[in-house]
Amino acid sequence: MRSRLVTALVGLILVAGGCATNTAPTSTTNPAPLVALELTVEGLGDVLFGLDPATVLADISAQYGEPDFDSGWIPAEPNIFGTCPGETMRAIGWGSLVAIFIDDGTSDLGGWFYTYTYGYDYAENTGGVDTRGFDLETAGGIGLGSTVAELEEVFGGDLEVTGDATLDVWVFTAPRAGFRGLLSGGEATDSVTLIEPIDGCD
Repeated sequence: MRSRLVTALVGLILVAGGCATNTAPTSTTNPAPLVALELTVEGLGDVLFGLDPATVLADISAQYGEPDFDSGWIPAEPNIFGTCPGETMRAIGWGSLVAIFIDDGTSDLGGWFYTYTYGYDYAENTGGVDTRGFDLETAGGIGLGSTVAELEEVFGGDLEVTGDATLDVWVFTAPRAGFRGLLSGGEATDSVTLIEPIDGCD
């Protein structure tokens, strides 16, 4: 995960200078109509991990319109989205919100929703900001722009912040809560620039 976050951060710098189980789908039933997409370790609001790509694409598009980016199905090997399990993967992005799907060849539904990342817009090659203004948050109110102090308040002793001042790379993890992400720095006033479930692509 660190290598992928470093890649995302490097992309951001270049532009600026210039505990869920993700299992195969068991049903194609559409979730209830969306009110808001909350960042959870089980999915995005009612759009749960394990749903087939067509359902997820339809549900998120109903809320936010057509996606800005679609990688198509590509080999699930180290790439800008990380190293995902399975044989192939697909990333679909609505601004800074990216849904990631995987397929191991055993699903007859064309793969399934595996994880998401929120904070890097691959279509615009920019990170650290919500380019579509979705302002998504966890149930505890953590989202892009939340400070390290706010992370400490919400996650308490579960929060781990590590960094490399030389590379200016700062990462937070909250293992019990099931979230991880990037920070602008390691001080209390620094903020979240990317957030995603821990159980995602490395």
